[in-house]
Amino acid sequence: MTQTPTGRTPFSTLSRRDVLAIGALGATALAAPVAIRNLGTRPMGQSVKERYDTDILVIGSGFAGTFAAVEARKQGHRVLMLDKGSVGWSGLSPWASDSRPFDPSIYDRDEWMENLSTNCEYVNDRGWFDIFMDESLDIFETLDSWGVHRCKPFERSRVFRRVLRQAGVEIVERVMVSSLLKDSADRIGGAVGFTFDDSSEDCRAITVTAKATILCTGAGAYKSPGFPNWGQTFDGDAMAYEAGAAITGKEFHDTHGTFSNISAASYENWSWAQEVTGAFIMVGPPGRESGGLTIESALRAAETGVSRRGGPPGGGAPGEGGLPPEFAAMAKSAEINQSYKGKGFLAREDLILDFGLPPEGPPPQGKLDKGYSVGGSTAGMGVHKSEGVFSADHSCKADGLDGLYVAGDALGSMLCGASYPGRGFSSYGSAIQGRRAGQFAGEAVAAMEPAEIAQSEIDTRIAAMWAPRERAQGYSPDWATQVLQATMTPFHILYVKEERRLAGALSSIEYLRKHIVPMLVASSGHELRLAHEAANMLLNAEMKLRAGLYRTESRGTHYREDYPARNDDDWHCWVLMRKSAEGGMEMSKHALPEAWKPDTAASYRDNYPRSYPGEDSYRAARHTG
Repeated sequence: MTQTPTGRTPFSTLSRRDVLAIGALGATALAAPVAIRNLGTRPMGQSVKERYDTDILVIGSGFAGTFAAVEARKQGHRVLMLDKGSVGWSGLSPWASDSRPFDPSIYDRDEWMENLSTNCEYVNDRGWFDIFMDESLDIFETLDSWGVHRCKPFERSRVFRRVLRQAGVEIVERVMVSSLLKDSADRIGGAVGFTFDDSSEDCRAITVTAKATILCTGAGAYKSPGFPNWGQTFDGDAMAYEAGAAITGKEFHDTHGTFSNISAASYENWSWAQEVTGAFIMVGPPGRESGGLTIESALRAAETGVSRRGGPPGGGAPGEGGLPPEFAAMAKSAEINQSYKGKGFLAREDLILDFGLPPEGPPPQGKLDKGYSVGGSTAGMGVHKSEGVFSADHSCKADGLDGLYVAGDALGSMLCGASYPGRGFSSYGSAIQGRRAGQFAGEAVAAMEPAEIAQSEIDTRIAAMWAPRERAQGYSPDWATQVLQATMTPFHILYVKEERRLAGALSSIEYLRKHIVPMLVASSGHELRLAHEAANMLLNAEMKLRAGLYRTESRGTHYREDYPARNDDDWHCWVLMRKSAEGGMEMSKHALPEAWKPDTAASYRDNYPRSYPGEDSYRAARHTG
């Protein structure tokens, strides 16, 4: 085989024998696992144990976790924060530098609601969006007062750390939380986890007892190599599900892509955002087929003076203006990011929008060859603000579980329903939900007695946590993750769904969960983290496959090749799943208000302008026969 100067073999030069050999090696690695000896095995019963007691435990330190902790401290409660990485930096939201507050002096509330509901295909939670419009501008002002708008995105962690320290929040970082604790009344009373940066002899068990626990653990993905996946692995989903919580939103998937030559480089992939970050206007060209929530559609609207309703956002006929004059000037200026002086991220005269070069410096020769666009970089990741732990109201309390609250991308709030409509909703939605979780959890624990967790409960959870370290022989978590990726990330499983293919993938995932997960081994704290993450990702994969099979329609980013049309009669609902008493996964529907359905007087295509392959013929066949 020939090689390029970089040592890589160009695919076009591979012979048929080369391709077959490479394929055979890959197939052998996936299809023929070998039980390996755990050279680092050791009894963990004598390992160091650290125990904390607090009023409110916050797990995760992004937007949701930071606002939750600060709000709980305002009420005078003791707050302990655990994070698997470091404060404000380790999550799965690389777009968190974007922001989108609703300002009633500029925007029309009804238009925002109609626009979001249309783009999210009528299964978004309008109650949460009302809350978003009520509170997002205050979130903007709070972040601005903290100094978030005057630092580079990758420096935000310093701001959050300072705010948390000043509020008196106790922070313990680099801890993998593995399970939640329950007291005798079946109330969530804390969590157990472990440190994974220590040497194999010094891993510590961390136990926290708390009156209330707030999960701000983010969402996750299957660790595919492309940007923007950083490291979240559905830990909160898994812990809450095993404790009895309901999970929702798993059939809807994120569809972001990346570039072939720099698949994992976040700042280079999104370099365009350095110039146009922060445009908040929700307008677009006439017709609902436009998302209406992107900078491109905003610029087009600025040029034409036409909103997605066919008229300017502030009223008046098309072409009469109506857009803020400063925003219209934005489209005419070569310095786009310095022209718009409306309210929002770009309103501040002292705001420095130069995010600077990424930490690794400028690209070679001043220009980066990104290659071609590739999909699937977010494989496994759901729609922001839609997948996660279900809460029946807007208090962020996990449905059916006392003592557990959830916020941010760990909460299945369905703020964005079946598809993510634009930039900025995730970060501000997380902040709002985190603050509300801190508020309601704080009010709930005010009259509570300290949690009393039986030592047997703690010992059982810690023993399960340490099991891969103590197992002498078994399977590598790396291998389990590779098989998961090979099973779940093909486009014909995750994005173009059909019953037989989903059932086949489900059979493989069930086998891995039943026979491989109980035999995972770890020779160090690092590998122990990987083992628990592999188990969490496999649980999530089963959720996604079962939800995809259960929803026999297409909607948003959920496309069923065998059911390629929306079905409001049967599926204007959210899909929930819980762990049954027997250990299986129970599926159910949570019906939505009739008022949230699309306009019954409008045509199907007016309500659903985006079409799926085979949709028209499928609908015609059902109508005629």
